[in-house]
Amino acid sequence: MKSFFIVPVFNKEHLIAEVYKGIALSVSEEYPHTKIFIIDGCTDKSEKILKEFKDPNSIFLFADNVHEIRSLNIGLDYIKDNCNPSPEDLIFTVQDDVILQENDIDIRFKELFEEYTDLGYVSMRLGSKLSKAGNTLNESSLIESEFGHWAHLGLNHFTKVGHTEIMETEIAVRSPTCMEWKRYVEAGFYDDNLAPCGYDCHDMSIRLNKLGYRNCVYALKYQSDPNWGTMREKPDTDYNIKTGDNYERNRQYLVKKHNDYFGRTNE
Repeated sequence: MKSFFIVPVFNKEHLIAEVYKGIALSVSEEYPHTKIFIIDGCTDKSEKILKEFKDPNSIFLFADNVHEIRSLNIGLDYIKDNCNPSPEDLIFTVQDDVILQENDIDIRFKELFEEYTDLGYVSMRLGSKLSKAGNTLNESSLIESEFGHWAHLGLNHFTKVGHTEIMETEIAVRSPTCMEWKRYVEAGFYDDNLAPCGYDCHDMSIRLNKLGYRNCVYALKYQSDPNWGTMREKPDTDYNIKTGDNYERNRQYLVKKHNDYFGRTNE
């Protein structure tokens, strides 16, 4: 078994060293791993800081500010074309504002997938149910890891998943997430039609549900403060200005794409 950590990076020079250290300290020494950093339109010192670690297990790929979905697919394509992945290899997605803090995280997920052989998409953070509401989508029955943003903010509109607890959910949402390589082979990579961002995890979860797999939230330790910013940190970027429109477009797209699924689940 091998582990791959795909990390899209956009202008996180103030945090990216801690993101790197979080992965390096969380992964065990028992199994090999590769960190894949997609330097996605960075104009700051993020790349320089990462390369100062001189880590032979780090790979650097480059994109021209394509955002999260296409960055993740760049990482997945690299694994497919260059790494000879095995079916049980673990594929982690880690956003650039997430610091992993769970010891032997690869061993924990290896044991999880060995115990629950029908698992698909696993989030360490967030899950929900999904239903069609006219031509768009509605989320309900929200659950979140005790290490997630809502718990951090003291909100109470969700069910909290305690440390090491596993809770099944219809939709698992980044980040961090983990899935076995064989599930990507079966379900495919992220849908570029949803680019630049939004509801790609929902789409992946639905595809896995259609294939007969279960998704879940597995609450392991990580840190991600809402004040650190998101994949596109500055509020005046073009991506952030259009986020609401992109999300609504993607909700409507998923209703059309998975009309058969929602017809079945909403009965």
